[in-house]
This record gives sequence, structure tokens and C-alpha cells, in this order.
Amino acid sequence: MHKTSLVFLVLAVLLSAQGCGNRFWEDTKRATGKTYDYVFDTAPTSRSFHDQAAVPIEEINFRAANVLYANVGKYELSSRSPIYAKRFTNHDDPTDTTIFGTVVMEQVVDRLVQRGMVITGGDPKPTDYFLPKGIEPEKYAKPTTGSLEHLPPRAAMLSGAYVIGDNFVYVSAKITRLDDRAVISAHTWTIPITDNVRQLLPQLRKDDGLDPTVKTSFN
Repeated sequence: MHKTSLVFLVLAVLLSAQGCGNRFWEDTKRATGKTYDYVFDTAPTSRSFHDQAAVPIEEINFRAANVLYANVGKYELSSRSPIYAKRFTNHDDPTDTTIFGTVVMEQVVDRLVQRGMVITGGDPKPTDYFLPKGIEPEKYAKPTTGSLEHLPPRAAMLSGAYVIGDNFVYVSAKITRLDDRAVISAHTWTIPITDNVRQLLPQLRKDDGLDPTVKTSFN
């Protein structure tokens, strides 16, 4: 009787030790994996760029356009308001004429059109910079019908700029009402510098080589 109890007790101890060993092995594997990620720079902190780089530039700009659209208040523009668009410019070099600024602007414009905004080609008319005669600003701020649709539409301008960083292009855009210069919507976002983006920014394709870090000649 005592021998049988002793056998069961020994078996229980062995099984428990085996379970602890398995847990120890699993914990060790997880800890080793985290150490490997840290040493070789594959930890989660390095994944955000790669995850975002996998998203097409069009989708990134569409999301930005959605924010610009959502930020326009119902008393700031009507559904009939013409919105002109400027090519996005290089903040550090306004003379830069690369295609990147045009592509980003056109993709933002495409999405705004899909959301129902009236994007208008060409340059604003002189009258777009002034309120219609006989209509005070208060009528737009507090329309009697609760809507701007019965009032003459006010024009606006979409403009943007970008700054080229090491891994990202930093883009900012705004929608400015023309008659009072009020910025009625603004947003900033980042675009990862992938191979496709490099094709849109020729200055990033230059390969000037590397300067030697050791002395290659003696005087």
C-alpha cells in the first residue's frame, strides 16, 4: 500500500519537473528571440517604416485627403464652393519642379472629388477674393436656414508643401478660403521613401559615391 503511494508520488514529481522544463524552454526561446531582435535591429520599433512602406503612396494620400475633407466645417464652405489647387512645392527649394509635388496634389484632388468637393481648374477669378456685394460675413457664420446652400458659394485654394528627410517625405496641405484668407482645413502626413518615391524625386537618385574614411595618399 505504501509502495503504491510512493510510486504515484514519484511519477507526479517527474511530470511536474518536465512541465517546468518545458515552460522554462519556451520562456528561454521568447527571451532569446527578443534579444535577437534587439541586437539585429528587427525589433518592433523598426517595423513601422517597413509596414508603412508597403502601403501604396496613393492610399496614404487618399487618407490625408479624407482628413482634409472632414476638417471643413459646414459653415466654412458650401457644396458648390469652387476649390482651386496648386502643385505641392518643395519647402526647401521652391524652384524644384520634380513630378513628386504634382503626383501628391493630383492624388489628394482625386480623393476630394470622390468626396463631392468641386475642384476647379485654372486660376481663381478676381471676384473669388471678395465676398459678393451686399452680403456680410455674419450671414455665412450664422445662416438663417442653417445651411450655406442658399448663399453664393465662397471659393478656396488647396495648397501644399513637402520636406525631404532621410527615410520619409513630410507633407503638409491646407485649404484656404480666398475672400478672408482663413485656413479652414489643414493636415500633415509622412510618405516613406521607397524605390517608387525615389523615381519621383530625382535628387534622391544621385549617387555621388562615398568619401573614403581612411587616408589614401601621403604628402
